[in-house]
Amino acid sequence: MSYRLMFIINAVALVIFGALLMAMPEFVLTQFEAETYVSTLYAVRFMGGALLMGGLLLWFLQDISAKKQKVVAFLLLAGSVGGFVMGLLGMTSIGVLRANGWIPLVVFGIFALIYAYMVFLQPKPTVAKPHKPKAVPSVNSGQPE
Repeated sequence: MSYRLMFIINAVALVIFGALLMAMPEFVLTQFEAETYVSTLYAVRFMGGALLMGGLLLWFLQDISAKKQKVVAFLLLAGSVGGFVMGLLGMTSIGVLRANGWIPLVVFGIFALIYAYMVFLQPKPTVAKPHKPKAVPSVNSGQPE
């Protein structure tokens, strides 16, 4: 799997979830059985805007150099691990996500595992060495010598 493909998948997920949080914050919060106070809806809309901006940024970062892609992938790995930890806290000790709290855990966990593989375990592509073509014996054109 290439960095470019992962950036596209991550960007699409961020844009979709960010747009949902901006357009329908109450609907999204009721899916997790979270409180829907006015201040919570306002904060969720800001978070949706941040996710939307992150998705668009990732979309435009898909064509950068390979070295810079690895740095961005490391940052996305850190963000995915942080999101997994915060989702776990929100589901267990804080109790904010009362229902369907496993969905963000699965999403952040999958992204964290894929980025960890890509940053630390994925074999580096090797560049094939150019080789000299073998000398081809001259072929008689079919005329007698």
